[in-house]
Amino acid sequence: MKMLSDLDFLDSPFAYTVPSEMNQKIEDLNQSLRELQSLNKLALAISSTLDVNEIVNTILNEATALTGAHQGTILLMKDQHEQSFTTLVRLGTNRHEIIAKQIAVTAAGWLLKQRESILTNDLIHDARFKGLELSGCPLKSLLAVPIQNRGVVLGVLVLHGANEASEFTEKHLRLLNIIASQSGQVLENARLFRDLEEENLHLKKEVQRTYRFEEIIGQSPAMTKVFELLEKIIPTDVRMLIEGESGTGKELIARAIHYNGPRKSKRFVAVDCGALPELLLESELFGHVRGAFTGATESKKGLFQAADGGTLFLDEINNMSPALQAKLLRAIQESEIRPVGGTQPIKIDVRIICATSQDLSQSVKQGSFREELLFRLKVVTVKLPPLRERKEDIPLLSGQFLKKFASAMNKPLQGFSKNALQLLQQYHWPGNVRELVNTVERSVALADSDAKVVDVDLLPDELRGVTQSSNQFIPTGDATLLQAVEKLERAMVVEALKKCGGNRTKAAESLGLSRRGLLNKIERYGLGEKL
Repeated sequence: MKMLSDLDFLDSPFAYTVPSEMNQKIEDLNQSLRELQSLNKLALAISSTLDVNEIVNTILNEATALTGAHQGTILLMKDQHEQSFTTLVRLGTNRHEIIAKQIAVTAAGWLLKQRESILTNDLIHDARFKGLELSGCPLKSLLAVPIQNRGVVLGVLVLHGANEASEFTEKHLRLLNIIASQSGQVLENARLFRDLEEENLHLKKEVQRTYRFEEIIGQSPAMTKVFELLEKIIPTDVRMLIEGESGTGKELIARAIHYNGPRKSKRFVAVDCGALPELLLESELFGHVRGAFTGATESKKGLFQAADGGTLFLDEINNMSPALQAKLLRAIQESEIRPVGGTQPIKIDVRIICATSQDLSQSVKQGSFREELLFRLKVVTVKLPPLRERKEDIPLLSGQFLKKFASAMNKPLQGFSKNALQLLQQYHWPGNVRELVNTVERSVALADSDAKVVDVDLLPDELRGVTQSSNQFIPTGDATLLQAVEKLERAMVVEALKKCGGNRTKAAESLGLSRRGLLNKIERYGLGEKL
């Protein structure tokens, strides 16, 4: 019997022809297999890294390849409280980049509002994009789906189709939804990891500044009293008010409280309430939404949110306007804030420490500070003594600062001469510890490279003139006691104004007078025209 060859079989009447429908099914099956392989490849790729940019680019590469899209865009939300975007990544040609961005942002805004995906193959006539100038734009079709994780929208994945590209179909939309669902958890993990890295970096930088409680220098009775109070309140979470003249170290104490307390693993955020105008300070503290005021082109988190879980230090709280005081009082009472221009409150968990160089009780009497806010802030009050009331600490402080600056400037200085140290202790230090730090740094900078001690000649003129000025105060001749007192008083007023650069408020503080009391003495001694 003759055996049929393969070619004979194909020509024989027994040959079977595969129907075209079957060929199509096989091709569809193969296509589905390729899509499944691509999706698997995508899942493996994005789960193997925590780099947000790498994940985004991988998603866009696979999404455009699977759908035949011309280019792709991913917009990530700033956070769940803000309906705006912080990341914009495009894949494809740079032509018509501005209109492509406008299309993507418009699509994302509509999707977030309607909570529906978008599939359109006629952008120009689609009512959702009627506000855009699309004439001449090569992008004709669009797919947009939400990227979600546990029901929270993290961003929007948008694909654009051009003239030469085939139209998008429901199949493409299903594929894009699968890709978006794979991406949500991975992107959220990557973003959390990035935030954690940034937080750790911030905390490391702060820790390097060394705010250990035991590093605060002082053995005087006044500082011993402060330390005893701090030991009791540091482990707690109470609000505190730190009172003290400028330069006494109020922020140093606030940082020591934070970094030795129960919130030390979170952020310490400080703001000077006297350094910013009212509107800017309100925005800094509470944040603002886009369009809240002229120049607010983007939404911004405030310092309350930045310090969430940690400590917010409000320096010179006495400079806060009455309107802001009311808003701060509400934030304390309700444990929530409302950004400038916003309508939704945001819960916060912040320890508040305030500081002032003024007597807030007097400010309450004068009507410039809210009494109920003062009661809220001063759960515990820490009063820092001025340096002139803790002169026993000057040798310790000076020695510590000298060691620090000598090491930084690579000089062999080991201490102060007896006369130099005596002058340091005699001086009244209107600038307190801050002025002492600057004085020691100046002395080290001016010292010879081989000097072993800081002598009198390295101290500023105001310190070296202490003894001479004191001698000038002693009247000679037949002066009466009243005349001697008046001469001494006049000379002290002149010297205080000179050292404070004519600033009468600071001069009054250094003399222990009220501003009105100083003005009376200036008038009494006829000093107004001479100053």
